[in-house]
Amino acid sequence: MTGANEKVRFYAPAVLLVAGALGIGTRLVLLHLSLVTAHTKQPNYGFTRNTQGCRGTIYCMDGKEVLAQTKTVWDYHVDAQAAARDPVNPKKPIKPEVRREKIRTLADVLQIPLLQVMDAYAKRDPNDPSKMARYVKLVTSDDDGIHAVLSDPKRRFKELSITERQVRVYPQGRRLSHVVGFVSKDPTNRVGGAGIELRYEKWLKGTPGTVRGTRIATGGEARVRREIDVDARPGNDVYLTIDPNIQYEVERALAAGVASNKAERAWAIVLSVKTGAVLALANLPDYDPAQYNKSPDSTRFNGAISENYEPGSVMKTITACAVLNERIVGPDTMISTARNDPNYYRLPGDGSHKWEERMSVREALVHSSNIVYGKLGVDLGPKRLWTYMTNFGLGRKTGIELPGEETGIIPNWNSWDKVKWSRAPIGQGVAVTAIQLANAYAAIGNDGELLRPFLVQKVVDPDGAVLYEHQEKEVLGHPIRPETARKVREMMLGVAKKGGTARRAAVKGYSVAGKTGTAQMKEGRGYSQTAYNASFIGIVPASRPEIVILVTYQKPAYCRSFKLSQETGLPLYNHQGGVCAAPTFSRIASAVLRYMAVAPDIPEEIDPDLYEDVPEEDNNQP
Repeated sequence: MTGANEKVRFYAPAVLLVAGALGIGTRLVLLHLSLVTAHTKQPNYGFTRNTQGCRGTIYCMDGKEVLAQTKTVWDYHVDAQAAARDPVNPKKPIKPEVRREKIRTLADVLQIPLLQVMDAYAKRDPNDPSKMARYVKLVTSDDDGIHAVLSDPKRRFKELSITERQVRVYPQGRRLSHVVGFVSKDPTNRVGGAGIELRYEKWLKGTPGTVRGTRIATGGEARVRREIDVDARPGNDVYLTIDPNIQYEVERALAAGVASNKAERAWAIVLSVKTGAVLALANLPDYDPAQYNKSPDSTRFNGAISENYEPGSVMKTITACAVLNERIVGPDTMISTARNDPNYYRLPGDGSHKWEERMSVREALVHSSNIVYGKLGVDLGPKRLWTYMTNFGLGRKTGIELPGEETGIIPNWNSWDKVKWSRAPIGQGVAVTAIQLANAYAAIGNDGELLRPFLVQKVVDPDGAVLYEHQEKEVLGHPIRPETARKVREMMLGVAKKGGTARRAAVKGYSVAGKTGTAQMKEGRGYSQTAYNASFIGIVPASRPEIVILVTYQKPAYCRSFKLSQETGLPLYNHQGGVCAAPTFSRIASAVLRYMAVAPDIPEEIDPDLYEDVPEEDNNQP
């Protein structure tokens, strides 16, 4: 036992020591492996870089005038801390003569004042004046040549930080802002926010590119280890039907009219009768698409397509089309002007106008008689009148390629009360949009053929392939017969002549088939006595129509008294379409017809002294 005990006492410590050493060793090995596999941060040389394809360009119809395009720009910053060190040996301070030369070179290449660069190199950190500042902004440039010079590594501008980005620019400024639209300011999600930029977002936006690879220790890329290399692809280009010269004339005339009439808002449209192409579309107030976020929301409202408004007497032309097409009356059919006619329920009034006891349908259109056209509407009946209105495209979207188009308000005839039977024919109690109205008149000019108006001519991809092109006119219907359209155009000729409501709309050398509209605006449950939509719309030349021009001023300065006219300098009856909108129509039509080289259909000069001012009706009077 003694020997056995001695063996135990001898081997036991050895066994314990070995077991302990094995346990500690195992623990150290496991701990080491755990640190290596789970906790030790290995250098990450992988990178992924996403690139955005340039957004497509928006052009006018000729492809020469750019309305919106994306440019690559570079932001140049100076790291004043790095600028204090030698570009070859950063451990040493830069030599004064080398520093001066770099400053002079930057100023010359960037074409900025020498003092501006000197200040950037000498700027101190505002939070710690003992240190030099970091990344002082010098300039932003889109010049490829400048970028090529300053990004050249041989120049050793290590203190220069160059950041590349894309910006959307609008070379025409405010012109066509409501048509072109804008792109959001969010650098991570630049998408169209209005106009063509929004409607054609999927066509205009570029396809992103991706590069995934590995950097070497010095920061460069090991190109042999690149995993993904997908180039960004530019977006498609959009060509509009807008003629830049016509648009310029329209915007200039409209701006002058807003100023002289002291109107709150205005819009104008020039539409091709034969094709349905929108040649010009303008709204005031407008905005700068590049700085859209600095303009009130109201300036971005496109009234030409988004404003539902009572058209007033311009609707009488549609009523005339309906009664002539139904052969209820002819242009020379005489109608009683008596308002208190027992055969009609609560006819509208003609204000202070005194007519003969009877008036022809033609004369009633020229003089814009509410009573006569109220009676004609009742004789036609609500169902037929509503049918003609909708067949002319009123009360439904035209499909113009812009977001925010309204449908207008033409309630179903089943819901009309007896008062509306005589009010809808004169443009009260119904609402339209300007583009609907212009398109309806274009159908009258096109011998009764209603076309879909369009704004986009074609879409072209970056390789020049045409993805979409508007080739043929799209016929929506034939609301009236050709002979009816020609008769109504002939009836409308008197509006812009002596005795008509819009002698100011006359265009020397050309016949004008036009109509005025003076519609009181809604106010509470009734109508305002001072706020009006004043419109003039005309087809020129009337004998062989080429274009339709619509001009509307919203809330022009109200001027009904002679005393107020003398005090303000405003024309008497300034709130009326024949006084307010007709001169703008004439100015636009004169310029556009000359530009389009449309031959005059009335070669002889018209003596302006033959015309006299004839007050238009105040529509919507009870």
